[in-house]
Amino acid sequence: MTDTRPKAPPTHFTEAEASDIIREASAHALRSQSRERTLTREEVLSMAREMGLSEASVEVALAARGQKDEDRQKLRKELLGLAAHGCSYTIVMGGLTLINIFAGAEWWVHWPALGWGIGLAFHTMGVTMGMAKRALKVTDED
Repeated sequence: MTDTRPKAPPTHFTEAEASDIIREASAHALRSQSRERTLTREEVLSMAREMGLSEASVEVALAARGQKDEDRQKLRKELLGLAAHGCSYTIVMGGLTLINIFAGAEWWVHWPALGWGIGLAFHTMGVTMGMAKRALKVTDED
């Protein structure tokens, strides 16, 4: 037979669990207000002081958040650049292929496709390696 009695909530938490609980409780409290609002830096610092956190720890968290935002913007820019490069390659090579087919001349389109394709491959490799380095950097910091 299964024990159906309600279980008492835990009384001890790891630091990670406590951090998650505080984060979820803060998010719930802010969401439960009637309208979405933003908090000022002073309000955030005041909340941190009430929880016993130093202003320095809040500044470190804000700096880390700013760096994450910058990294996200950089990644977005890199991926958009790679997508534009891939699209232009596809369009131009498609056009050159049609020209080569309708011109009836000797098959030559593979040479520009190969040359530009190598450049596109290196561009892809650079973006991918940058993403991998950032992912490893994040993993090393955790």
